[in-house]
Amino acid sequence: MIYDRDYMREPEASPIRVSMILIWVLGGCFLVQCILTLYGKVPVVADLGLSWAGIRQWQLWRLLTFQFLHEVPWPLHVISNALGLYFFGRPVEERLGTWKFLAVYLAGGVAGGLAQVAWNLAFQYPPQVSLMGASAGVSAITAVYCRWFAHERFTAILMVFPVRMKFLTFLWILVAGSVVGLFFKGSGVAHMAHLGGLALGWFGVPFLTRTDPWQIWKPREEMEPATVIPFPGTTASRPVEVPIRKSRAEEDAEYVAREVDPILDKIASKGLASLTDHERRILEQARERMRKG
Repeated sequence: MIYDRDYMREPEASPIRVSMILIWVLGGCFLVQCILTLYGKVPVVADLGLSWAGIRQWQLWRLLTFQFLHEVPWPLHVISNALGLYFFGRPVEERLGTWKFLAVYLAGGVAGGLAQVAWNLAFQYPPQVSLMGASAGVSAITAVYCRWFAHERFTAILMVFPVRMKFLTFLWILVAGSVVGLFFKGSGVAHMAHLGGLALGWFGVPFLTRTDPWQIWKPREEMEPATVIPFPGTTASRPVEVPIRKSRAEEDAEYVAREVDPILDKIASKGLASLTDHERRILEQARERMRKG
């Protein structure tokens, strides 16, 4: 009976994924940047990239625009970021939700960009040196995934050798590689931006999901199993042992099964007139709860 009501029906999930849209947007921006830079001779990176000179002039839009620029004409930079969004972005968006996913992605880019600008300033890089790329935002999403699925294993190809490792180990490799890269000044890679994005993803997501920031370090026997969203190449035969807060839909389902179903059974066997005032109040509370949900 109660499941026939409109407010008890689950909304249909949207097939559109922002993570996939971002991949197409990055590809489109890359093509436009190639045309403007190579044929129009437009200084796109100088005008839209992130730099200390631009920040001093309060050109704050650069905090977003630099995230959609990449090195041209070779597509390796944009392809690597697109692959990161494809593999890590989709499962993170499914767990986190569209708007929170987008917030983490863009905030990771901003955090990484500011970290790189501060690093350049501290080590006396020219103030007009411009930063570009989506790597910081992708790093934030990667850190979120590695935090949630820390103990899940996958196969990585190092040189030509397949190596089985945990995602937590993979994350530490990324951090170590970026830290080492900081000391190679002429590499042309924004290693501090990667570190800034990784840090925001790792420490920021507990505030969005209302979980303990240190839960991942607790002994496994203290953790509740979580539902697995498989990553290509992983073995998903066991649950990932990272505690996940129950969704509102799951809480509502448990509430209905515990409080409402017995009353509905009573109505079916004895009729509506058999309900007590207390049982009628429970049904009314359930109706209001589902409507607000």
